[in-house]
Amino acid sequence: MHERLRTLALGAAGALAVIAAHTLQTPQKEIAWFVALFVILSHGHLLGRRLISSPSTFARMGVGAVLFLAVQSIAQTVWYYSGRPLGGLSDTTSLLVGIGITHLIAVSIKPPPENVPPSVAHGSRTRIIIGLLCLALAGSVFGFVLRVASAAATTESIRTPWPLLPDGTRLAVAFAWFALLLSAAAAGSKRLTALQATLAVVATTVIAPLVYRSGYGFDGFLHIASEKIILATGTLQPSPPYYIGQYVFTTWLARLTELPIAQVDRWLVPLAAPLLLTLCAYVAHRTSVIFLTFAFLPLAGFVATTPQGFSYVLGLGAIFLCLGIRTRAVHPIAPLLLVAWAIAVHPLAGVPLFFVVSAHALHGRLPNRITAALSGLCVVTAAAAVPVLFYLLSLKGGTPIAWNFPSVLRPEPWAARLADFAPWIGNRFALWPAWASLTSRLLPLLLLFFAGIGWRRARSFAAISGASAILLWIAATALDATGEFTFLIDYERGNYANRLNLLALFCLLPASAHGLSVLTERLRRSPRFIAIAVLAFGVAIPSALAYDALPRHDAVVTGRGWSSSEHDREAVKLINYDAGEEPYTVLANQSVSAAAVDLLGFKRYHGDVFFYPIPTGGPLYELFLRMTYGEPSRDTAKDAASLGGADLVYVVLNNYWWRSRQIGESLRLVADNDWTIPPQSEDGWKLRVFKFDFRNDSSAPAATSTR
Repeated sequence: MHERLRTLALGAAGALAVIAAHTLQTPQKEIAWFVALFVILSHGHLLGRRLISSPSTFARMGVGAVLFLAVQSIAQTVWYYSGRPLGGLSDTTSLLVGIGITHLIAVSIKPPPENVPPSVAHGSRTRIIIGLLCLALAGSVFGFVLRVASAAATTESIRTPWPLLPDGTRLAVAFAWFALLLSAAAAGSKRLTALQATLAVVATTVIAPLVYRSGYGFDGFLHIASEKIILATGTLQPSPPYYIGQYVFTTWLARLTELPIAQVDRWLVPLAAPLLLTLCAYVAHRTSVIFLTFAFLPLAGFVATTPQGFSYVLGLGAIFLCLGIRTRAVHPIAPLLLVAWAIAVHPLAGVPLFFVVSAHALHGRLPNRITAALSGLCVVTAAAAVPVLFYLLSLKGGTPIAWNFPSVLRPEPWAARLADFAPWIGNRFALWPAWASLTSRLLPLLLLFFAGIGWRRARSFAAISGASAILLWIAATALDATGEFTFLIDYERGNYANRLNLLALFCLLPASAHGLSVLTERLRRSPRFIAIAVLAFGVAIPSALAYDALPRHDAVVTGRGWSSSEHDREAVKLINYDAGEEPYTVLANQSVSAAAVDLLGFKRYHGDVFFYPIPTGGPLYELFLRMTYGEPSRDTAKDAASLGGADLVYVVLNNYWWRSRQIGESLRLVADNDWTIPPQSEDGWKLRVFKFDFRNDSSAPAATSTR
């Protein structure tokens, strides 16, 4: 009774503090920070006590705080889709909803029994010393990577960051993974190993945000531009059908902390991945062996912030939590809350993982036959969810997809899928690049192997995980064979099938923990040279995955994506200044378009055509390719003027573009004006801008529209 009264008093105090902070509107932001922090930590502690059984109060509170943020973000998402603007009122309401749901859970669920840690074997002092030495090594590597990545930061266009980093960077990253694997297998201290796991992952995920000073990739610029609009106006038109689960969180965090939204977005996934995954793995499994699974993390999905990547982090964290359902260390509500947030962020990642988590959550809740039937139904639904969603969207006409269902009966796509499970990269003589590519292709086999040998220790978990992975691979193959995503550029049309392949790996990753535990026990009884050989092989795997996580340009992989640079930004500013108040259309590559979105946002549309090319196969990008790969002509520029609804057309040519010198001279002959960036640099130019003016042309378009 006393505990219930204390809990109610805590909730009442939190609710009154939130309401008072909103009503008084004090200019001191520190008060709002304190109130939000008090509510999140206190109710995170309450959620952790009810849903997590762990000897670590910090870990319970950490996971509980994330679950509270999940509830709060879902409430903000519902608020947004109800048509109301985001802002102070939505922040207050969502915190109150979080308080209410936390107390509803606290009233409905009894605290779980304490999860007593396993006894430490004889010689624990030696193991602790090993763990501390490994932690010191991991910390040193992390500091080294931070220093060299910060020093290598650039605003130039690059294809890969690796040449900018010292030669010893990859070796240093390998030492971080060596420290983690040695500690997890030999030291046995779960707390020390958890810290090393965080440092090992973050040593890779922080490189891109530090090196790419102007921004990484292309999609991130679009999402930051959307978040800026929501932060300024409280809404976004037209309203996207997904991504809002991330947008409401980043804008809330920016309002609360007054940090730039671009910085909040840039660091969200690279920091959330190591912190959240480590927390979830820590509370879900009793021993440090769980962190051996981090050696098989597909790190490429966590080096940059996108809604897809953030949804991956939340969904994978939920599956890690499912490990604790069988041992009663985690209540099923915990992973379900986390994966519900993943759905709000990106349904194409969240929905399949929701059904996988639901299958795990049913364990032990109903009679065996009913549980097996419902779990099987959830697994099948998880695999079918994305293809069915795409088919329904195509029927509504919102997503143009060309379906060819008979092709699923042909042997070629299935033979190609089987070939993927027999990795071969051809005759390559560059050892490290070849190994990095081979490791990525070996990953499914390795995870299947370890999930298989751990079958006896967790049959239901291994069965659900293995069946989910296999069916997701089948669904990916069927989707790739039957659906042609004509709205995407050619080399991106297999992306959605590849995402299902990645979800399959996520299903297997926690399931491999039991097999790795079996392997570790056998190695401890094996001759030392065998253990050393296995450890060396184990270190080579995550080191290769870390190298492959960032863009590459080497003897095996030809990098084709160039980052946005300061020169691209200068071109955008020059064009905007030259055009003045006149509407204009630009033909440019991806990096220049990214700079335009970053500087100008969604400044102008003509119908549904953005005034810069969005490189997903759109008609404006096709005209840019015609202008630069074909024969440059005023007719192509006039087509762009008609498509973009503007009399002014600019063409931007980067010096790294194919045949840039010849194309530049041809464009100069047909353009009305041109500039080089840097100015007056005929030989050392980075970009050239060409202007086509059709204002005196009777056939030029007259109508424009903005939004």
